[in-house]
Amino acid sequence: MSQIAFPLTHAGTATNPFAFTNETTFRTKKTASPVYTAVAITQDITPSFDGKNLDVRQAGSHLLYGAQNAGVDYGFTVAVHPKDTPFLKYGTEPPNYVTPAGTSAESLQFVTIYKQATGTAGMLDHYMFFLGCKPDTTTISVSAQSLVEASMTWGVGEIPPPSSSSGLTTPTFPTFASITGPVFQDSDGGTKPLTINSVPYAVNPFSITWNNNLIRDAFNGSGLVDALTVGAISITGSLSTPVGQDLLLETRMADVAQTGVVAKYVVKTGVCVINMTGFVLTSNARPMEGAPTNTLKNTFSFKCATATVGTS
Repeated sequence: MSQIAFPLTHAGTATNPFAFTNETTFRTKKTASPVYTAVAITQDITPSFDGKNLDVRQAGSHLLYGAQNAGVDYGFTVAVHPKDTPFLKYGTEPPNYVTPAGTSAESLQFVTIYKQATGTAGMLDHYMFFLGCKPDTTTISVSAQSLVEASMTWGVGEIPPPSSSSGLTTPTFPTFASITGPVFQDSDGGTKPLTINSVPYAVNPFSITWNNNLIRDAFNGSGLVDALTVGAISITGSLSTPVGQDLLLETRMADVAQTGVVAKYVVKTGVCVINMTGFVLTSNARPMEGAPTNTLKNTFSFKCATATVGTS
């Protein structure tokens, strides 16, 4: 007889897409008629639970006297094949403290709804909430003949245990059927989607990361993070371009007094364009293989002062 007398749960038992709503109070679940927006298209969602355990030792003993739990730090990562830009902008826009909506100044709460057994043959809806969420890192990656991928890490104030009751009054959850339209792919940006100092380049791959360097503040008594604040934002990335178009990038890399320039990457024409300022190259890898298996490419790392996601 099997040890498992109930149906097992996996990602395919989700009943609604991963979704979010803005918070009124940090780390406090909105219960009165909240309206949730789908994160489209979500690939993977990975919560993290980092327990803060304190070892207690006593002089004269080799053994641990005890271990005490002092709280939990929460987070999650999510991989997205984007079809539009509003969700990406939470991680790519600097915080706007006057009108926080749509920027990293706004805290969000997420929910995932799925079927789970409760020790019987039947399965019931269960709700897993992520409260007090702010984006930490956002990476947009584009490779030839591939879908565009955005990978995000989020700081979270609290992830309560899943429950068979949402605790919400007349909530509005998105459905899978409500998500329509194609996701971004590399061909949406046209040929030579990258422009550096007004010169277009063929690239494969291209990647850019916004790091908000979240500051996590925990205060005495709660055992949880009580505030998440955006720190010093850093923007870095990498690109590979075939050798032969010109020597402008090699010359720029060799310039000990290199100055920042304007650069642009078109993810999807008229829909998603990354505009960079203060763009500087920071390193270059150019392997010369003894047994050739690849064409010669420059693989540059870069950093920039600002990078925003717009439509042009």
